Amino acid sequence: MAAGEWSSLLWLMAAVVALLSSHLFVAWIRRSQGYLRSRDVAGPALLSATSLAVGLSSAMVLALGAEPLAFPLGYRWPALPVLLFGALLGCLPAAWWLTRRQNLLALIGAGLLISVASLAVQTGWILAAGFRPGPRWNMPLVSGAAIVAVVGYTASMWLAYSDRSSHGARRTLWRLGASTLMVLTMVASQEVLITAAGLGAQVGSIYQREMSSTWLALGAGAVVSTLMSLLVLDVVLRNHGDRRKSRHSPTGVELDLPKRRKRRRRYRTL
Repeated sequence: MAAGEWSSLLWLMAAVVALLSSHLFVAWIRRSQGYLRSRDVAGPALLSATSLAVGLSSAMVLALGAEPLAFPLGYRWPALPVLLFGALLGCLPAAWWLTRRQNLLALIGAGLLISVASLAVQTGWILAAGFRPGPRWNMPLVSGAAIVAVVGYTASMWLAYSDRSSHGARRTLWRLGASTLMVLTMVASQEVLITAAGLGAQVGSIYQREMSSTWLALGAGAVVSTLMSLLVLDVVLRNHGDRRKSRHSPTGVELDLPKRRKRRRRYRTL
């Protein structure tokens, strides 16, 4: 496979992973908003935050692998668990907040938290590569990446969890638009940040023998995308089952109550 075709494939895989993780984040939070007890919310909130955290790292690794560098790229071994756990810590408060509240403060706050987590993870992967002579940050572009992240993720939260996306006739389109905007935000912010790092001036990676970018990109593109596809299918089947149950219930909620039969009384005649 030619270098240009390989780069295009990695970039496409990065977009697919970003789409799947964004959809899972929106869908799991949407499912948990009807729960009243905190213990019922914990699982969906953790799943949504984990999906987004893994998606942020996977998309960034694939995007860096797609760069036309003249040397093999590698990363430090501790970078993988540290960045994944750090992204989870950044996304989990936002996910929990959205399961409890969907007011304006929650939407803006969640968008800001996800923006900070996204930029921190993307910057972390650039630093974990050990570029030489080292990134020379273009601060106007860094500021541009931050603006794209804040505006994009905040607008995505509003599209996903506003009143129109919950009760309107076109709520499916609103949720689809939210996932699409999250993908565009994730991809655009990381591309601007990669450009701001000035990777074209780098001549080597000191960690190329620790954790190969090629194998890591294959894992992110093949394994992560497959697992996320299965999780998306699971969410779709769960939603379909919930809709079938609500159609069979007059109140929209299936009640597990025993059915009562009418007893016929017999009266003796004279």
